[in-house]
Amino acid sequence: MASSAALDTLMEQSIRDFRKEPEFFRALLDAIVYAHAPLDDQSERLRLVMFKSPDDGELVIPVFTDEGKAEFAARGNVRIVSMTGRTLLEITRGAVVMINPNDARCTLYPEEIGELLASGTIAPVQHDEFRANETQCYKLDRVPRLLARTLKKSLPGLPTIDVAYVAGLRWQQEDRPDSLLIALGGRPDKAEREVRATATALHHAIEELGLLVDMIHFNSRQAKPDWIRRLGLTPVYRRRLGQPVTVSKYN
Repeated sequence: MASSAALDTLMEQSIRDFRKEPEFFRALLDAIVYAHAPLDDQSERLRLVMFKSPDDGELVIPVFTDEGKAEFAARGNVRIVSMTGRTLLEITRGAVVMINPNDARCTLYPEEIGELLASGTIAPVQHDEFRANETQCYKLDRVPRLLARTLKKSLPGLPTIDVAYVAGLRWQQEDRPDSLLIALGGRPDKAEREVRATATALHHAIEELGLLVDMIHFNSRQAKPDWIRRLGLTPVYRRRLGQPVTVSKYN
């Protein structure tokens, strides 16, 4: 079991280098973490305090890797409860968890938490910028069947994603191989969650295909990007009007 200091070190390393994420998340499951509960709660069930994320306004459960951090944030207004990371994530399924919100915070969305509990890892996501003079999109002869099937199966469960396209992406650097580019159309304020939830859903399919996959996001309430129209891409997925969705009780 990792100590608080060791867990903090792993978290800082994973923020700097996404390849360190698997080690951090494995340690998180077995480590003791701390959360806030109401002071005068008479309920027989444990209730945890939530707050609105400064990033996107989502309700999140603050979780701390160190008891001192939890006490500093509580300021005597709530009580501190402790348990393993696995237990906390199990009992809060469906919620968004923010680890160490007052430091270099790490946010875990429900889709990622489900994957972490099931497999012990989460799809690694690295943020990057696409520059027009460095990349060129092109129309694929055929979208890999496994990728298309997984998108069609998983995206109906993500209620703010309206449409998805897949293209090829060629980089100008000779040593950088082509990748697949998934363009998700959804809500700008949910872009981070939509991309990460999709990455989680595609994680095993991408590993099986052995392909590099990049993702970009656009506002589906506005005109689709010029490059999609120019290539004449057909959506791999489009939400049907009235299509049922599953909404978390926390949102």
